[in-house]
Amino acid sequence: MNLLHPASVHVPSEPGEGSELGSVLGPALVGSRCDACGQVVFPKIPVCPACHRNGTMKDVQIGRTARLFSHTIARSAPKGFRAPFFQAFVDLPEGPRIFTLIGAECPVEDGALQDGMEMRLVIETLADTPENRDLATYKYVPAARRNGARHA
Repeated sequence: MNLLHPASVHVPSEPGEGSELGSVLGPALVGSRCDACGQVVFPKIPVCPACHRNGTMKDVQIGRTARLFSHTIARSAPKGFRAPFFQAFVDLPEGPRIFTLIGAECPVEDGALQDGMEMRLVIETLADTPENRDLATYKYVPAARRNGARHA
């Protein structure tokens, strides 16, 4: 399986693996943090959007967790996807708000997600269709089950 945007995601090859980006606790998004003003962005960019300095953006692992900002169920799908599926915006603790799909372990039904709930990053197939089943991407899923138990 190939990552859709390999420069935007860090997937450890072994549990507990270290990397030049820091301690790895599972998959992470790779964004940029400005050394001058501290602004964090995703995806990576070379110029800080806040202070407009060039050469100050450094790679940083972000987004292992998030908070669901808003979501919707897409009831029709473009080629390569199957409806229904969730689309969402999540707020990363590091600052950025990003668009994401919701992972397959979350049933696509009204009430399955609540805005404000804690989410966690997963890497999975873009879509279970012939066009996309060999592509992997980042998605988010609820951090805890409805009964409060953590996902394995």
